[in-house]
Amino acid sequence: MQSPVYTRAAMATPAIILFAVTCLAHIIPGIRGGGNSNDQESHNMVRGSIIDENEYNVPLGHRHNRGRQHQHQHGGSGKANNSPSSNSQGDDDGSFDFYVYSMSYQPEFCQANNEKFAGCHNPKEAWEGQLTIHGLWPNRYDGSWPSDCSDESFDLSLLKDVADDLEQNWPNVKSPAASSGHTSFWSHEWSKHGTCSGLTQQDYFMTALDLLLPTPSIVKENYGSVVSREDLEEGYLGSDMSVFVCKRGYLSEVRVCLEKMEDGSPGERVSCPETLLKADSCGDEIDIASFDSKVTPVIA
Repeated sequence: MQSPVYTRAAMATPAIILFAVTCLAHIIPGIRGGGNSNDQESHNMVRGSIIDENEYNVPLGHRHNRGRQHQHQHGGSGKANNSPSSNSQGDDDGSFDFYVYSMSYQPEFCQANNEKFAGCHNPKEAWEGQLTIHGLWPNRYDGSWPSDCSDESFDLSLLKDVADDLEQNWPNVKSPAASSGHTSFWSHEWSKHGTCSGLTQQDYFMTALDLLLPTPSIVKENYGSVVSREDLEEGYLGSDMSVFVCKRGYLSEVRVCLEKMEDGSPGERVSCPETLLKADSCGDEIDIASFDSKVTPVIA
């Protein structure tokens, strides 16, 4: 016959086991998660922010046969410290190292948009053989750039003496001349880039107009046809002196680099840094668009 003490111990054993299992069930998840539930929640929040940042900064890249990739994103807002790997990280002091001078080929822009914009319906003949101004952009050697450095609004009345030059050489083909949105292009370029140059509005726009490079005659001579990259590079003084941006194989933009003078104004042309050369997206043969050709939309 078992003793009363032994019997009571045997009866208590299942309760002890149940208590131990319950404790382990609470302890083990904490060990797996590296801490308590609050720590795990914090870890997930940090991981999520990293993922979001990387997704936001996927380069708007183009590839061509030299393996370069466009990472320069002119899409920031506010006083952002824009760069290929960082978008709006910390305060921006507005400093920069050199200028990028970007020129657009209007026939390609109109072609890509199926001539839908007002300025594409009756374009200036000069645009067939002359690139026009896109912008004058302060830039840094590391691939970043300052933007929106002040709240000074664009004022067209300050540019009345160069109004005709703006229409000819810095056109906004997206809006009719008499429309309220016609000045939006110039306003955007001033607010985002001009305010960081240290120049007055008059000086910024007049300087940009004066800097417009003559387009090599090979473009006009091959209007609606094809040019070799080598010949176009020769017209722009060499492979490291210019960046060619192509869309669907067509020449869209040409960008050159200018030194920053001591007073902050743009100076002579210089070789472009590798961070900018990565924006090059043209191959060995470059198509030259025409105003009378349209791109047929691809139906999936």
